[in-house]
Amino acid sequence: MKKILFAATALAAALFASCDKETETMNPLQPGTADGAQVTITLSGADAETRAFFDTTAKAESWESSLSSLSVFAFDNGGGLIIRRDFTSSELASKSATFSLPKSAAGTECSFYAVANYDASSAKTRTALTAFVEKSAADYNGTFAEVSTAAKRSGGFVMSGMKSQTVGAVNSTTNVGITLKRTVAKVALQTTIDPSFADKYAGTLTINSVKLSKAASQSLVVVGTPTPGAMTFSHTQTPAPASGKCNALFYCFENGALPAGSRVLLEINATYDSDGNTSTTDDRSEVTYSVELTGKAAGEILRNGYYRVAANITGLVGQDCAVSVTVADWETPVTQNVELGA
Repeated sequence: MKKILFAATALAAALFASCDKETETMNPLQPGTADGAQVTITLSGADAETRAFFDTTAKAESWESSLSSLSVFAFDNGGGLIIRRDFTSSELASKSATFSLPKSAAGTECSFYAVANYDASSAKTRTALTAFVEKSAADYNGTFAEVSTAAKRSGGFVMSGMKSQTVGAVNSTTNVGITLKRTVAKVALQTTIDPSFADKYAGTLTINSVKLSKAASQSLVVVGTPTPGAMTFSHTQTPAPASGKCNALFYCFENGALPAGSRVLLEINATYDSDGNTSTTDDRSEVTYSVELTGKAAGEILRNGYYRVAANITGLVGQDCAVSVTVADWETPVTQNVELGA
């Protein structure tokens, strides 16, 4: 995730004396020049180092933190838009921009919102901004090779954050820190066939696919109470073999608490060949291993949460496993170890 630092400097009253025109509420491209508190926004740099899949540090990859656009909104206590400021390409590259707030903002509490990689330009009020809904979970998902090396969604991951703070008086500096959170959660699954499997069965087990299902179909763009819509999103991925393990990676929207049996589900689909001979097919059977995610608690999946699932297959009986996961930011993963089979 990224942190945004606002430094708002209220200008002396003498600077406003000759300016009595109404302040424009939107200044999307060029730095503001005039009538009130100057604002400098600085973005912390992204870690550009690529890590191995399932890395225990799990800091965000460069493509998970990249910014193709960033809009900053300032609202007054009534939810009216004071100003919207869109970063230019050069400002995104330097991770810094300077613009002005109207002098009327000095000494008042304002709500600062930042929205990245999403066109929120039509929002003229806080109510309108917080009502934006993203319905594109499929855009984040693809093959393992696609999602583990780049952002599948055009424009990158949608992110947002907000902070309410009182702007200082004229000739003072106000620092407002905002943390951007992605609208999606990250679900990484690593499946291993336990060595004990070969001791129990003469045949071979081949993992064919992993399906994430029963996930949220939509999400608010700005942080708020989860509004997941129908829990119908699903995506199937062919896992990538690596060092005797099979890896799969998904992104899904957040949801609130859910009863057991209705939670986000991972299904590992495999084929058991009883004689281990690929030339014969009449001795094969399909096996599904299911892992229901309990998330933070009672099935709750949080935006920007990281769910790291280690599944160890020990037998042929596909059994449901309710897995408790402590929600972690992308930067602090928690591993869940799951024994599957009899």
